[in-house]
Amino acid sequence: MIAVPARRRRDWHADDGSTIPLILGFFLIGLLVVAGAVLASDAFTKQRDLQSICDGAALAAANSVDSQQARTQPLTGALPLAGVQDAAEHYLSREPDRSSVRIATTVTADGQTVHARCVRHVRLAFGAAIGRAGGVDEHAAASARSDLG
Repeated sequence: MIAVPARRRRDWHADDGSTIPLILGFFLIGLLVVAGAVLASDAFTKQRDLQSICDGAALAAANSVDSQQARTQPLTGALPLAGVQDAAEHYLSREPDRSSVRIATTVTADGQTVHARCVRHVRLAFGAAIGRAGGVDEHAAASARSDLG
């Protein structure tokens, strides 16, 4: 008679096959780190772009002040600063990438400084990963002094 060896029972405490789940876990962690880096970079770049646009709009609004009229006009009557909002909106409408920016401008009491607050709705890369698939509102503020002094 031929002796058939008894079937070995599998040792459930062995490490055979445990590297595949480990590799998959590290791969998933790596993907999350890369997605987070891309998301942060995209958000930073778009915020910097909005700040640049807002700075330009504030400067355009400050340059729209008629300094000669502001120096010679008496304090009674309409201020020559009423067109700053129109000048800022005209600056934004000149290029298509600026047209999505909403702006509100104010002028200081001395009539020399224009403050601009800009808002733009943007969609971020991997925004769905943080629950913002519809996009986020970015805000920027800028100020510029007119040439009245």
